Amino acid sequence: MTERPVRRNEALRASWFEAANEILATEGYGALKLAPLCKKLGVTTGSFYHSFDNWQDFTDALLDAWLHERTQQTVEIVRQTADPVDRLLQLADATAVLLHKSEAAIRVWAGVDERVAIVQRKVDDGRYQVVIEAMTQIVGPERAERYTVWGLSTLIGYEMIAAEHGSEHLLWSLQHILADARNDA
Repeated sequence: MTERPVRRNEALRASWFEAANEILATEGYGALKLAPLCKKLGVTTGSFYHSFDNWQDFTDALLDAWLHERTQQTVEIVRQTADPVDRLLQLADATAVLLHKSEAAIRVWAGVDERVAIVQRKVDDGRYQVVIEAMTQIVGPERAERYTVWGLSTLIGYEMIAAEHGSEHLLWSLQHILADARNDA
């Protein structure tokens, strides 16, 4: 008997990811379990297994979606902009609307799960690469790393305090880092 590939409903999978991100943002990675996830969506575990083979399949797909949607797609879009300042302004706007509380929970999760840490490093590396490329064009290769690390440190630090502060503070900070780099050029 030949196994047929299982067709997955991508819209349904997206609702699972959205609910998982809500749990991550409000309760942390320790609360991300099958029963609370099903309860949040008002479905049975059977519905979960219609969309995913098992819990690891789900978490792998959740993390892959996060890597793709929150980093790779954004990087691809901003790289289409030739001017490095405009590229970084677009990136700052995209960064301001990230799911910061859920990203902070994923960072904590990465501290205890190597599979998550691998994806976290890919996310950080993708973000680092697009920023350093633009900063190199603005301030030159000798100073680009300093500004890149400053910007990424600002983002990561903000993620840890996002519950208490609006994203306009992050956007303001990133814009000021860029302004300082432009003055340093």
